[in-house]
This record gives sequence, C-alpha cells and structure tokens, in this order.
Amino acid sequence: MKKIVTLIHTDLRQIFRDKTLTVFLFAPVILIVFVRFFVPYMTDQYPIVGDHHGMILMFAGIQTAIMFGFIISFIILEEKDENVLQVIRVLPISPFYFILYRLIFATAFSAFGAFLMLNLGGIAYPGLLNSFLLSIQYGLTAPFITFIIATFAKNKVEGMAFFKGVDLVLLLPMLSFFIVGNMKYIFSIIPAFWTYRLFHASINNGNTAFYFIIGLTIYGIVISALFLQFKKRIFDR
Repeated sequence: MKKIVTLIHTDLRQIFRDKTLTVFLFAPVILIVFVRFFVPYMTDQYPIVGDHHGMILMFAGIQTAIMFGFIISFIILEEKDENVLQVIRVLPISPFYFILYRLIFATAFSAFGAFLMLNLGGIAYPGLLNSFLLSIQYGLTAPFITFIIATFAKNKVEGMAFFKGVDLVLLLPMLSFFIVGNMKYIFSIIPAFWTYRLFHASINNGNTAFYFIIGLTIYGIVISALFLQFKKRIFDR
C-alpha cells in the first residue's frame, strides 16, 4: 500500500507540474457542465438536437474516459525520455507491478469520470446498473489509449498526434448507427463499438448482458496484445 501511495503522489505531482496535463485532468468536469447545461439549451433552440441526445452522451462519455488515458500515457512518455522506465528494472518494484498500477489508476479514474457523465449529463439515462456496466467499458478505453501512445510514440509531439488519431478511431464506430444491416459490424474490431452498442441497448431496453460480455472480451484481447507490445518495446530491450 505504501508503494501505491508513493506512486500516486509522484504521478499527481507530475500532472500538476504540467499545465497541459492539468487542463486534461479537469476537462471531464467541463464536459459534464457542457452536456448538462449547454445541450438542453441547444435543444430548446433547435429541437432536432433532442433526437440525438443518446449519441451526444455516448460521445461525451468516451471523451471523458480517454482524458485519463492521455494523462497517463504522457507521464510514461516523459519517463521514457528521462530513462525512468529503464531504472525501474533494477528497483525492488517489478515492471509488471508498475504497469498494473498504471492500468488500475487510469481505468479507475476513467470509469469514475464516465459514471459521473452518465448520471449527471441529464440528457439520457441508461439506469444505475447499466451505468456501472458502461463505466467499466468506458474505463477500459484508458489503458487502450495509454498503451498505444506510450508504446509507439517517441515523444510528446508524436504522442499528441497519436492521441488525435486514436480518438478518431474510437469515434468511428458511432457511424454504425447510420448503417443498415450487418455491414455495421465492420467496426466491431474496435472495442468502443461494443460500448456504444451497450449504451444503445441500455436506453432502448435491449440485451445489455450480451454487449457487456462481448465488449469485455474484445477489450481484454486488444489490451493484452497492446500490453505485450509495450512490454517488448519498453522492458525487453
């Protein structure tokens, strides 16, 4: 427990030392306020917006979640630049323990942020139980984006480019709602597809258990593959 507290303290110090990361830390609060108050205002002005409240909340949920993945990935990039990750290999803490902590840290904050968005957004409500299920899947987008950026980006400039690219990829499955028939499943290899389907089922009395289980499976496979790449490129060199 003492090691975890020390790691959390170190990470928070790094976050508040960097103005960009500090902004991203509080971005979920800004998004919640935007959805809670500005979207209803826009709906009053343009009633057609009300037909898309579900998709707006889907979008807001994923954006809230990936913020924390971005933060952790940039902390890791900074540690790569300073060769901190190489030093970890000779310290009492194992690389696996270190990675696991980072995954839990990013996932927990992302899931919590998504849960707040789903319950405080006020424009669509999937229900309390489904909010928990959705938060778990939204939370898993954090290690997904963390591993991609931390593994393949060489510096913070590339990291920002990767972030924008991965963010776009995570949004692509929303197009499936405009596709009729089985062609929509071309997006199913992207984990977020199943999160969006779970959300859609939640607000339309659909089979949430199916989308939750399949989604967890896809997230598990993809994150495991990314973890192996991260381990190979960072710790096995």
